[in-house]
Amino acid sequence: MALGLLSKGAAWIPLEWVRPLSGVALVVPFYHMVSDAHVPHVSHLYRFRSVAEFNADLDFLCSHFEPVSLEDIVDALNGTRTLPESCFHLTFDDGFREMHDIVAPILHRAGVPATFFLTTAFLDGGGLSHYNVLSVLADKLQSGSVSGAAMARIEALLPANGHAALIDRVVGISCTQKDRLCAMADALEVDVDEYVRETQPHLTSAEVESLTRQGFSIGSHSHDHSRYENLSLAGQLMQTRMSMDFLAARFGARPRSFAFPHNDTGVSDEFFNTVFSERTIDVSFGTSGLVTRRHPRHIERVSMEKTSAPATRILARQFTRATYFRIWPHADAPERSLKS
Repeated sequence: MALGLLSKGAAWIPLEWVRPLSGVALVVPFYHMVSDAHVPHVSHLYRFRSVAEFNADLDFLCSHFEPVSLEDIVDALNGTRTLPESCFHLTFDDGFREMHDIVAPILHRAGVPATFFLTTAFLDGGGLSHYNVLSVLADKLQSGSVSGAAMARIEALLPANGHAALIDRVVGISCTQKDRLCAMADALEVDVDEYVRETQPHLTSAEVESLTRQGFSIGSHSHDHSRYENLSLAGQLMQTRMSMDFLAARFGARPRSFAFPHNDTGVSDEFFNTVFSERTIDVSFGTSGLVTRRHPRHIERVSMEKTSAPATRILARQFTRATYFRIWPHADAPERSLKS
């Protein structure tokens, strides 16, 4: 292969060429949603995989990588197991009910292990995260059933900012702007509690128990999906301990695994040192792809969403990026986790 093709801005190089050069053994893809339906609380936030697209991803992964379990990964971190030189572990964030209804049956038939990361505040109809509420509001706006008076209120709440469309302004409301979100819901006559009761967006405890009986792993995705960069260290630790301890006590979650909501921006070394030294968790996961490594027990994952690109292209891009940083090391791209 012509190494001159490798650059930080390179699009991608075929997977079979670049994967052996990357030094990466473990790939951890992550998803939030798999569905053929329109999902109001998600559809305005990101593009998610259809059932056919997810099946195609799974077929590709199983033909190019060996599936491993969460236990295998933790054993490798503990030094008691060696992972295959080319392997993958599937993960799913947010704990939507489609994980039980759609994803688990597909994985069970294929014999592929996975970990479902749950936001504990929203189990059993506990509510919706800030951004999922925004998606519901955007869906109501797009429905065409909003009165002129309501539209005037909304335009006053969200004055035009450049050329941003109104829908984009809605989903861009910061999680620190709770008053604005509530005013938007009032203007659109959206009752979030009623929406949750009618649609049951998240898993129930019975469904989580069903997942664990089938051999799937569960882990923490924080208590209420807060952005960790907006929390103090004490707040970050509280969210992590509260949710992880609940899952361990209620469902026997082992190993103790945690996936950051949104990303690990704003998380200090002290956070990692604390949660691992006190054994709040055994392993954590981020969202930055196949490059960065914040801590020896922290593993970055690859997003399989926001694009219609097939898995081969998504992963080829990631392996190309990893190979670039391996050949030309940069201060902001430390060694990858669990190398072959």
